[in-house]
Amino acid sequence: MSKLNKRMVKRNEFEFLKRELQYLEDSEAIPRGKANEIQEMYLVQEKLSFTKTLLYVGSILIGVGILSFIASNWSEIGKTIKFLFILCMYVGSILAGYKMENSFPKTSRSFYYLGVMVFGAGIFLVGQMFHFGGSFQSAFLWWSIGILPLAWMLRDKWILLASALFTLIYMQDEPFLRGDRVPIWTILLIVAIYVINEKIGFSKAIAFVNGLQQLVFISIVISFFIGGNDDHLYLYGLIYLVLGIVLILRRKKIRDVYVVLGHLVHGVAAIMLSFKDVWPSSIDWVYIPISIVYLIFVLYLVNRGSLISIIILCGMIFRFYIDISFDFLPKSLVFIIGGILLLSFGLYFEKQRKRGGKVHE
Repeated sequence: MSKLNKRMVKRNEFEFLKRELQYLEDSEAIPRGKANEIQEMYLVQEKLSFTKTLLYVGSILIGVGILSFIASNWSEIGKTIKFLFILCMYVGSILAGYKMENSFPKTSRSFYYLGVMVFGAGIFLVGQMFHFGGSFQSAFLWWSIGILPLAWMLRDKWILLASALFTLIYMQDEPFLRGDRVPIWTILLIVAIYVINEKIGFSKAIAFVNGLQQLVFISIVISFFIGGNDDHLYLYGLIYLVLGIVLILRRKKIRDVYVVLGHLVHGVAAIMLSFKDVWPSSIDWVYIPISIVYLIFVLYLVNRGSLISIIILCGMIFRFYIDISFDFLPKSLVFIIGGILLLSFGLYFEKQRKRGGKVHE
């Protein structure tokens, strides 16, 4: 079975699997030799060792040093030499990584990372050299697209994470956030990153960034339809509040990282909606019933054992405390009582966490 088709697992998970398969063989639940056959379907994820760290940092320093040299002498180098130098550096790094893949896999990976850096720097430098124009974020888009196949072929989570972050940076382009246009085709990138992450061995960090991409895309769509008008901020809050609640209600059908993201989304949205200024002046009183209903909902989640809901509850209470107390209490007393409240929240949170068991996961 090729590496691409193997399932990536952590070493402790693989060791547990080996013990269980050996037990099943010894008890004759599975035929002899079946354990090895099953083990071949898995690929052990390597930990970041000291050697790897040295190699990766070394490759980064080499890349930064060479690119710094180019940048400092940029005006004195001809366009053809500049372009060929960048191209040779990129091709050379990838070829060196490929040639050393079997004999020196760790060093090989550092050359691949160097190639990723050179590729990105080359995009910026070539764009400046030939005056291609376009926004700063557009360069990150091409950087993301260019390294995505490499992440797939190498089954490398760090390169895939970089691709996901670069796509997220591209989506922060001002015309998108203003609602001038919607980058429809970025849906393909978002889906590709999601699928590759599932195929090469799930990474929570990549999944979290991928979730942020989806949330930003929804924000762009909202801005497109309402014209990026600040008078409709409450619409953003209401939509994200619903999205966050939907995510946590589907917690048994989706991965934990998306449930955590759901909690963060509905928590931030609710705190935003708890401010009077967010709502239109004609219905600005709505923030009070919305906040009360949300606090009841959070108390329900806390009662069901959600620790992160305790943090959200503390945040909501502290937000109203600061808002109200500044109008009636001296500033020094506000901070003292605020500190006591935070300490009380922390103590309560720790007590709930220590209870453990199935109640507070």
